[in-house]
Amino acid sequence: MNFRKFSIQLSLRVILLIFFIGLFFYLEWTYDLVFIQIVLVLVIIGQGIELVYYQRKLLSETKKFLEAVRYGDMSTRFELAQSGKAFADLEQEFNQLMQIIQASKVSGEHQDQIMQMILENLSLGILLVDEEGQILITNERCQELLEIPAYKEWKRLADRLPELDKILGDFDFNGRKLWSRKDEQVSEEYFLDLRHLQLAGRKYHLISIGTMRQALEEKEMEAWHRLIRILAHEVMNSVTPVVSLSETLRSMVSENNQAKKPQDLSEEDLADMNEALKTIIRRSKGMLSFVEEYRKLSQLPAPEKKVVSVKNLFEEVVHLMQKEAESRGVKLHYRIQQNRLAVKADKKMIEQVLINLIKNAFMALENQAEAFIELSAELKEEGMMLFVRDNGEGIDPDLMSQIFVPFFTTRKSGTGIGLSLSKNIMKTHQGDLKVQSSSGAGTIFSLCFPPD
Repeated sequence: MNFRKFSIQLSLRVILLIFFIGLFFYLEWTYDLVFIQIVLVLVIIGQGIELVYYQRKLLSETKKFLEAVRYGDMSTRFELAQSGKAFADLEQEFNQLMQIIQASKVSGEHQDQIMQMILENLSLGILLVDEEGQILITNERCQELLEIPAYKEWKRLADRLPELDKILGDFDFNGRKLWSRKDEQVSEEYFLDLRHLQLAGRKYHLISIGTMRQALEEKEMEAWHRLIRILAHEVMNSVTPVVSLSETLRSMVSENNQAKKPQDLSEEDLADMNEALKTIIRRSKGMLSFVEEYRKLSQLPAPEKKVVSVKNLFEEVVHLMQKEAESRGVKLHYRIQQNRLAVKADKKMIEQVLINLIKNAFMALENQAEAFIELSAELKEEGMMLFVRDNGEGIDPDLMSQIFVPFFTTRKSGTGIGLSLSKNIMKTHQGDLKVQSSSGAGTIFSLCFPPD
């Protein structure tokens, strides 16, 4: 708005009003002109009314604009142009602001629609609850999983599913809980992920719901995809040179699709053929070895469990690997606080796991000053724990999720079978193999055995 024009017009009206008021009092004091005084009174009253109307028009249209914004009425039109150029500028500003607000509103609605589409296409159920117990968001997947309508109050949902309400409690935790739902119609395992959000001074609880079956299927599919990629990579690495060399040999012993006679082959040709055949044999043996490793991984025998002294187990493994450790400049030792610790396991299989882990640690400790590998054990509530710790370079966080994938390796000479085989051995013992590592801070592998 051109406020300078508005100020000038308002000032002129006030000056004229003051002038006529002053003229009225001057004539009243100096002359006795009743008719002129009456005319001046009427002029003063008219000017006052016009000044009030001038201001009132501005206030009225401003109020109309504010109400339009407040109630979202974007169809409001303003009538200021006929009141002068200054008010015409104000009308133009109002209209431009209404257009900006309208565009922002449309953009917000589009974003809401996109967000709603994303929520409805998620494979997880989503619930958003505020601190007053109002349910703000319930997507279709959530309604489908829990077999509920779109409740607006948490209390009603809690009355429908009291077990869910009991597990979530007062939303005073952060992370994941499991819910085993069993009733006349449903028997399912769910996971519940709870996160807390803070926005504009208000607290919200975001609950993600999914079935354990779905989560396991996704993990299984992801593992299969990784395995297939690695298998395809290894097969192609072996088959491609074999095919290429076979074609080369064929071209050397034939001409125009006719076999050459032995006397047509030179000594140089024979030497090249010999090298090609050596390469084919080497790559074929590599493929056979790869298949044999896969067979070992997929056909593990059932463990013959016996009570094994942890101290004796460590002593034998350290004795077996000590020479290689010394040649690499690595200090290999074990530490046990209780000599009577024992574990029920297949001794040979667990020895193989420890040896695999120590060999992996050797690779991580190359060029490491004061390198060491320590074996230790501890009896906990969840069962016996054996640890293999090193102070090597650690594992890249991006690779942590792939180290147990069969045939995955970052070393040219590695087979990628050691950790996968070790984990499978622990699975046959109803246990698990876990890892903790960070770049530059070493690695700890944990062999977790269930309590007897």
